[in-house]
Amino acid sequence: MQSKQEINGENGPESMVQAMQRLYAEALRQGAGSREELVRDLDLPQSAAIQAFERLLALGLLEPRQDCPDIYDQRLLEAAEARAITPLRQALHDAQTRVDTVMEEFAALREAHEATRDYRSDDVLQVGAHDIDPMLEEAAKECRSEVLTAQPGGPRPVNILSQAQERDFAMLERGVSMRTIYQHSARFSPATEAYAARLVESGAEIRTLDTLFPRLIIFDQRIAFVPTRKGPGALCVRHQGVVSFFIGVFEMAWQGASPFASAYESRREGIVISDMQRAITRLLLVEDKDAAIARRLGISERSCRQHIAKLMAQLGARNRTHLGFLLASELRDEDSHDLHSARADHRAP
Repeated sequence: MQSKQEINGENGPESMVQAMQRLYAEALRQGAGSREELVRDLDLPQSAAIQAFERLLALGLLEPRQDCPDIYDQRLLEAAEARAITPLRQALHDAQTRVDTVMEEFAALREAHEATRDYRSDDVLQVGAHDIDPMLEEAAKECRSEVLTAQPGGPRPVNILSQAQERDFAMLERGVSMRTIYQHSARFSPATEAYAARLVESGAEIRTLDTLFPRLIIFDQRIAFVPTRKGPGALCVRHQGVVSFFIGVFEMAWQGASPFASAYESRREGIVISDMQRAITRLLLVEDKDAAIARRLGISERSCRQHIAKLMAQLGARNRTHLGFLLASELRDEDSHDLHSARADHRAP
């Protein structure tokens, strides 16, 4: 015996069908009657009885009398079934016909597309913002050997990490090798640090640089995605010469990058902090605004100002102009020292 909760539809559509069965059987026994008369002896919760009654009306098994709308007659089951099923089958047939038609149209257009391949270039495609993620997902699914990624901008947004998680780990599980370059400032983001740790545990390699070129993703040394100069779109590049160039740029950056470490380890070792200060030193000579320097390094403007303040204190600079003069002098001294060292090495037997 079912409980009232089960009949009330709380366990799904099957329970509602059973309530409809009981109501329809009662209607056949009683003959014509009002809604109250039909549901009175069913021992159903009111909500279940009303839902079952309304569904029988929709299926055409109950029909109000024209001369007395409060009284309902039962209709022949076969007639009601034919009346309800026929338009649904027709709609299904029409939908399938539309699907077949669209597939035939695209098949024909694909033939035209292939026939004109020699007269056009698909090596570089402009991808709109709404098409980037689907194309990245498809390229990731087809990737079989290697993916290279450069992700500038410092800490990765949590929502971006969530979107990339399934795609990245699926590739690693298939045995795809993965190398990623972040900027040094990504080490100081708990979310990025945790995500990087999980990737490394799964076999990925991650390194960081002080400054980094624009975002770059390369799949299997055959297809690359790079941002456009303006707007949120991207370029999908399949030209093997250009892709090879991107790979070379990535490899040069990879050789100069440092293995990813936690914020604590980075502070303890001092490598990342000194790298960032050297980067700020270089950028101060070409950038006037702290905001521009911060963007290049993927750090906040506040952190950038703190680093600049430390540099001024270390060098004894009275102001930003004096700091620029001192930094330029230091760089000239370093260049001169490097030149003398190189000459000494050349003269050495």
